[in-house]
Amino acid sequence: MRNTRVLAIGMVDSIHFGRWLTAAQRLPAKFTIFPSGPNRLVSDLISALSPEQFRISKWLVLMSLPVWILDRVFGGRVRAVLLWAYLKIGRYDIIHYHEMQSGGYPLIYLPTESLRGVKVLYTPYGSDIFWFRNYRGHAKKLRKVLGLTSGIFPECERDISLAHDHGFDGEVFDSMPASGVMNTPIQGEVEVDSRNKITLKGYGGRWGRAIVALRSLEQIQHSLSRFEINITSATRDVAREVKRLQASSSLNLVLHPKFSLSTSEMGNLLVQSKYHIALSLSDGFPASLMEALTQGAIPIQSDTACIPKSLQEICEECFLGEGDWSEVGKTLLRFEDRPVGLKPLSDRFIAWTKLNNTDRKEFQAVVSKAYGINP
Repeated sequence: MRNTRVLAIGMVDSIHFGRWLTAAQRLPAKFTIFPSGPNRLVSDLISALSPEQFRISKWLVLMSLPVWILDRVFGGRVRAVLLWAYLKIGRYDIIHYHEMQSGGYPLIYLPTESLRGVKVLYTPYGSDIFWFRNYRGHAKKLRKVLGLTSGIFPECERDISLAHDHGFDGEVFDSMPASGVMNTPIQGEVEVDSRNKITLKGYGGRWGRAIVALRSLEQIQHSLSRFEINITSATRDVAREVKRLQASSSLNLVLHPKFSLSTSEMGNLLVQSKYHIALSLSDGFPASLMEALTQGAIPIQSDTACIPKSLQEICEECFLGEGDWSEVGKTLLRFEDRPVGLKPLSDRFIAWTKLNNTDRKEFQAVVSKAYGINP
């Protein structure tokens, strides 16, 4: 009996896609990795995969940027032609696209017969539907792709609801993060109150609002003298703001540009952090949030993220609406003023992660069911 053949479409520079593929190792399936997006950098996680199970075209990786540029003009049709060629040559049982815009949209332009007998599955990324549904052109494409999709791996209830609202009527599999399995071990009970670090997710640009968070912390800088504030995965606009504040404020800021921290270094930072702050106009269930929770850090997270209701119920004030983002500093001070400290809250978050964390065995069981294979 031959192995199930999977055409996995995803961003090859993405640590989330890399983690997902790594967790799929040793499943009885052969993966052909089809790059989406413009980045020609292949993550170390993907480079380390066994070529016997995971095949990736170096030529296609090299051509990712030109293809992406041409698709800006031709609306995804160039990548669709390449996909069609792959489907014509290979006998694929599964197309699994990770992220909608670069990975899913090209499916619209494939000849109908090329998808006959192929199961199409989807792993959503943060803004895939939540953000792009607000634009008429994108909403039409979302409906077309979801109409071709047989199954979805949701990150939370929001994914399921939005997919159904946009024409999806396939199978819904167990919820899991887009990255599949978390690499950070879950802590036992921890003493969080003595910690003296804050981690702030440094996303700016179109969706991230790290600058809003930094300016809010600037307003309470004299109350943060004991804290070292680490800005992780900082984009260029956020890095400029950090440098301004380093020169003009008393905040103890440490800048970590994007991709500068390894997984173990990030884990070590989070286990020393009392708070983890992350604001974004659109997010899935962030891997950084789950990692922070596993280490006992208290989240101050935008509620636009794909947060399970059971997590929100633990601490509603940890998840801020957009109108309160400029009040991050005041929210932090309210936590600091709690007479019983934060250990009981930290322990509840750790207990939640133990119940809801997807381990490798559970991940492979969910994927095997979706692919129709025996693990």
